[in-house]
Amino acid sequence: MQQPESLGLNAKQWQFLANVNKYVEASGRAGRTLVPESTRRQFETARDILERLNGSYGEEARRGILLADDVGLGKTTVAAVVAWIVAAAGEPRGVRILAPNDVMVRRWKEELLAHVDPLNECAPFLAVERERVKGREARRLRAGNIQVVKHSYAAAEELLRCDLLIIDEAHRAKGENTAFSAALKRQKKQARRVLILTATPFSIRLDELERMLSLIGGDAARSPVRTFSRALDDLYGGNAARDPAVVAERLATKAQTAVKALAGCVIRHGIDDLPREQDAFGKRGDWAVPVKSASADEIEIMLRMDRALRIAKNGSGSRSMVTDDPRFHVGWRHLDAVRQAVKGDALRLAVPSRAVVENHLTAMQRLRDKVGTHSKMQAVGAVVKATVEQEGEKVILFCRHHATAQELTVHLASVLPRQVPPRSPARSIWQDAWDAILTPPRNEPRHEDQLRATFIDWLCSDLIRTQTYGWLPAKARSASHLATLLSTSAPRRGLGKATILDAAKELYRELLRSQSSRQVLKEAVDRLEMLPGANGALRVLGVCSASENEIEHPLFLHNQQPDTLISIFNSPFGPDALVATDKLSEGIDLHRYCRHLIHYELDPSPIRTVQRNGRLRRVNSWAAVTKKPIQYAFPAFRGTRDYRLVQIMKKRIDSFSLLLGGVQNFNVDEVVDSEERWRNEVIALAKGRLQKTAGCLRARRRE
Repeated sequence: MQQPESLGLNAKQWQFLANVNKYVEASGRAGRTLVPESTRRQFETARDILERLNGSYGEEARRGILLADDVGLGKTTVAAVVAWIVAAAGEPRGVRILAPNDVMVRRWKEELLAHVDPLNECAPFLAVERERVKGREARRLRAGNIQVVKHSYAAAEELLRCDLLIIDEAHRAKGENTAFSAALKRQKKQARRVLILTATPFSIRLDELERMLSLIGGDAARSPVRTFSRALDDLYGGNAARDPAVVAERLATKAQTAVKALAGCVIRHGIDDLPREQDAFGKRGDWAVPVKSASADEIEIMLRMDRALRIAKNGSGSRSMVTDDPRFHVGWRHLDAVRQAVKGDALRLAVPSRAVVENHLTAMQRLRDKVGTHSKMQAVGAVVKATVEQEGEKVILFCRHHATAQELTVHLASVLPRQVPPRSPARSIWQDAWDAILTPPRNEPRHEDQLRATFIDWLCSDLIRTQTYGWLPAKARSASHLATLLSTSAPRRGLGKATILDAAKELYRELLRSQSSRQVLKEAVDRLEMLPGANGALRVLGVCSASENEIEHPLFLHNQQPDTLISIFNSPFGPDALVATDKLSEGIDLHRYCRHLIHYELDPSPIRTVQRNGRLRRVNSWAAVTKKPIQYAFPAFRGTRDYRLVQIMKKRIDSFSLLLGGVQNFNVDEVVDSEERWRNEVIALAKGRLQKTAGCLRARRRE
């Protein structure tokens, strides 16, 4: 393999990474709290990446590295430190960062800027300046600058020439025929070095992983990886009548060989393999949500729908609806919509088929009127209500489809009724109290008096005022007394360390830091409902396609700016229950005040489930603060395909890290139970050897 062109870095320029405590203290003075042990591991990883890319301390200079740490371990932090050192150490160099969407672009900029003050204090020889962080407007990348743009920047024929190219969430480029993948393949020589970030590199097919290895110069690992991939294919699609011990031995051997081949160009840590950091992430536990078995009437509805769709398709040949749609097993909204569509199609059918279909439709209408709310939604609604009202905790619920998310949002709103704002103290007293204590942030150029006034209006809206009133230990007698209570009382039943005032100030600062959130604050002057939580005293918010029903409309996000929602959900204020599609399952934090997650509707990909879980299991999580475990729930509707999907998914998630993430997607209707039990036995037998092997992918420690 041809030796890559030298980067010309001096290893002394990153020696400050060894003094973790000094950096943690400097970050604290800059307003950012870091966990020393996690920061130490992140800095060790950054040092290892720099040494490999530069060829320092006897390392062979490498063209690229794949950083594959688990979700939540701070890959962005590691890469941001590497980016600053490459860009600002000695001779200026250009760095480009490709992020998947606007939200992640903003997150990257925030992460880079958060290091400016600590780096200037701990490594003053680096030319670190806020102005060096650029966006798409920088058409030409100048030496010493860091440009953060979306993946589409590369696909739009923009040149990627730079000294270091960082590709975030690189699994988005796994499709061979995507424009982004083609752009990377075409321009890979434009970057002197490449750093790829993804928590799920081994869950993808062989050819997809091989393209990543090609980008970083890891061609030597392609053959062992191909062999391992074949062993995985054999596990999930081969003969299940073989001796499990023999298959497990073969799988473990192939995995060991692949991991050793990848060790030079891949770095990977798993949360469960870092015992010294466990307290910062919080423990995790299974959250039981009992769902009764499907009733005879519910099963009959689904069977009749399946039959009606088959007859309608065979009779007209014009509609390609899925006969056994998974949405039929987790809610009724989509089924009702399809039922209406089939009713229209039936008019075009021949008389015998039309009569049969109409008979099924009539029976389904009768049964729907009888069964009412879906049994799974009833069960989940009851658990969410108890968690919110009895425990004072927030809950996030993930769905795969918009129709399911809409229906679930509406149901939760019915079991979590609007709260009644306190009559006393009056809203004007709340206004005066907040106005007296919510002082403008120091040295915050983005603060404006009107933005602060709008934020205070939101703090005094029905839901927020009612929530806050419930956290106070005594009834306020005046504005000054209320101000004292807000300044000394803790939110969320005292589970955290911050006061209500501390939380409000931090939320206001977060909103100001985001350009999109500042814009929402500006527009909310006349439309306060644009801020989540300002619609009456609604305690549920749906982040999905808004329902067309005007009565339901207030339950859904209005401003289409997830930054604002994320900041509010990461505070003690605002909606208690958040229903989201997988738009929020990747690349964002939802862990600051939430430790309860319900997988209401699963995607067939285990990777999506892993990504969802990672929204809560992160450094400085609410679970770590409260010393209570993160609760993951997989409610299953017994008697339906939903139950089988949940059972198979949970088993495959258990093997995710074990097999380097090699867990394939599946169609529940194609899974044979006896074969799945055989696979689980094979994985259990291979477990010991594979767990030991994975450790050689960790960052190399240099004392």
